[in-house]
Amino acid sequence: MIRPWVFSFAAISSLLDYNPPLPHARGMWKTFGNDTNLSENQIALVHATYTQVKDLPVHRLLVERAIVAVEKQDNRALYLVFDQGFKEMGPVYPLALIYCLYPHLETLYSRLGISNQVMAATLSDISIWVKTYERQHAGSTGLDRYWWICRHLCAKVLRLGRLQFEQGPFTFPFAIYYDSLLQRYRSFALGAIHCTFDGYIAQEEDADWLTTFSVKNGLLLGHEVDQSLGSISRNLVEVPSDRLLLVCAQTDPVTFVHIPEGEPLTPSLVDASLSEALEMFSPSLFVCDSWLLDPELGKALPPEGNICHFMNRFQKFPVAFFVPQIFDRVFGYGAGKEDVLAWKCTTSLQREVQAHLRNGGIFRTMGGFIPNRARLR
Repeated sequence: MIRPWVFSFAAISSLLDYNPPLPHARGMWKTFGNDTNLSENQIALVHATYTQVKDLPVHRLLVERAIVAVEKQDNRALYLVFDQGFKEMGPVYPLALIYCLYPHLETLYSRLGISNQVMAATLSDISIWVKTYERQHAGSTGLDRYWWICRHLCAKVLRLGRLQFEQGPFTFPFAIYYDSLLQRYRSFALGAIHCTFDGYIAQEEDADWLTTFSVKNGLLLGHEVDQSLGSISRNLVEVPSDRLLLVCAQTDPVTFVHIPEGEPLTPSLVDASLSEALEMFSPSLFVCDSWLLDPELGKALPPEGNICHFMNRFQKFPVAFFVPQIFDRVFGYGAGKEDVLAWKCTTSLQREVQAHLRNGGIFRTMGGFIPNRARLR
């Protein structure tokens, strides 16, 4: 049911002569359905919502604002449009708004030189989050993760094969170097990071010690990261700075890796995806933070399996978190430790994670990077 609104005279007047280019052709519905991978029933609900709202002034105003945000690739402004529509017109409305934006999405992707194939693969993520909404709302259709999908609509996140990629600044409190003497990458924590006794990031009230970091008088002084465990060493090390090549400092541009639900993370699919991203972005580093990078998985899962193989690709660093992401992703959004321990497991992954937790295992959300060694040449 569409909710009532109160409009200002100025807002309505501004729309009297405005006719946003909304797609009406049957072919556009087919393209929208194919690319977003929504089911026929889901498309029917989107169509019904669109029919109900298409002549409403508030909808036309939201479409106008959304078009401008897409053209500017302003995913934050686009999120505000979606958030207003969701709150005022219900959970199916974001999907109807995406449909209305479709010609403009095609124009944006074409302008950026992104193929129709990549666009369709990227927007197929919408169906994943619609299914997530249905699982959480007793089968009702909707989309509430529009804060994430707006990045796809603005071509900030792109799916290349099995993985998704997003360019952005390195946001973690570490400096990553290449040591020319040891011929390997080394990570050092920046100063003033609160750590647990075993070197993981903590809230100040829970911290056992604090990091320090400096580069002066030809020496780097800092706490090195164990890139296998993803923990920060409490011991200070000194390294001559003339043998260290800075690969990535905080805020430097990197390419982030995101892992959508769906196909297994088979090594061949991951290799192909990373290769395609290397060609498109040529990053200094691929960076990821996920439950799938947690070294604890190597103790709970078969080491030859796809998950451990993926996890071992990355050189680790700790990240701040409150609840391990693995609880959300493997068991259900909002699940805590007690929920996981009491869970009626239906998959082998759930059983293995639960058993490891019962045996004292500790799961963490973990960060990691894969260097582009070609950039050192």
